[in-house]
Amino acid sequence: MICPECGERFNFYEPQCPWCGAAKPVSEKKLPEAVEESEKVEEKEVFFTYKARKRHGGKVLMVGKYCIALFLFMVFVCMLGQLFREPITKYLLLTVFIPLAVSVVFFFDAGYSIKAVREIKCRKDDFVLYRLNDEAVLPFGKTDILKKRYRTGLFRHMYVFVIDKEIFFVDEHDFPEVAETMNNLYFGKD
Repeated sequence: MICPECGERFNFYEPQCPWCGAAKPVSEKKLPEAVEESEKVEEKEVFFTYKARKRHGGKVLMVGKYCIALFLFMVFVCMLGQLFREPITKYLLLTVFIPLAVSVVFFFDAGYSIKAVREIKCRKDDFVLYRLNDEAVLPFGKTDILKKRYRTGLFRHMYVFVIDKEIFFVDEHDFPEVAETMNNLYFGKD
């Protein structure tokens, strides 16, 4: 680098000229046009934000559920050998298959909790669904997404949306305010 004051050459990484002590000139760096345009893009205004009523737990709880399910399945496999050593009774069968049943419950509960929607933001023309690790935009007018409605109770429904090969579960109990709107928009009026 050449000093603008004395004209001597010095290292670019030095903060000032070693001969005259003049400060290094600061050059303005231009940002690429793509970055400047992205700054101009504004976020869509969020009208409402809804949080789930039920807490589904965090990542540590999900890993814990999977570990418990795996441990109970291993207990089931170990106890399965007991069936071949002793005469089969109903109590022995019950003792052997209880760990299997409990491990299946833990496994499916952990899988559901990972895919359950935890927050919904309602914007002008779409919903934004937030899960544990990711989010998806669910436009109002889009009808080509995979969707299904399941009855989970006497008067409750579970809405399942497949967006970009990811499954999102929206429980009517967690989001009663949004459930009626989703039912009218995506499944028609009953």
